[in-house]
Amino acid sequence: MITLYLVRHGQTKENLERIFQGHLPGTLTEEGIEQAKQLREELKDIKFDSIICSDLQRAVDTVDILLDGEEVEYYRTELLREINWGSWTGMLIKDVDIKNLPSDVETQEMLYERAGNFVKYLKNNYDGTILAVGHGLINRAIQANIQDIPLSNIRTIERVNNCEVRKFIIR
Repeated sequence: MITLYLVRHGQTKENLERIFQGHLPGTLTEEGIEQAKQLREELKDIKFDSIICSDLQRAVDTVDILLDGEEVEYYRTELLREINWGSWTGMLIKDVDIKNLPSDVETQEMLYERAGNFVKYLKNNYDGTILAVGHGLINRAIQANIQDIPLSNIRTIERVNNCEVRKFIIR
């Protein structure tokens, strides 16, 4: 059995600027750093058997703050990366027509499948209490996979805020 604590990274400069971050590294703001410190306090009494995070810098920086200088090995994976916005990466959200995605954007179907692959990866490789740090859209897709919510209903899952943690039991 896996007890998964699924976390979104702290607030970034790009979040504030309303930029499609996608696979950009992202830079935590002072508030994002404080959010991670507050989350560290919230999680301090939990013993994690393993820690996994997106390989994007904003997630890695969040994990480093959560660890507070402890020398703990953790695994970085592309499976936890945010959606790939393709040619929209780095653009302001207000400057695009969201109803007409470019062909190089990762589709919701692809994101949902990748989230499912992450859940399978967890089931095949881990047991115990796991901390996973990812991003808003991939975390929502992971939650949908865990709770057997079809892609068509994914928007029924509440938006994931910065440094929000959601706990799941995976059998």
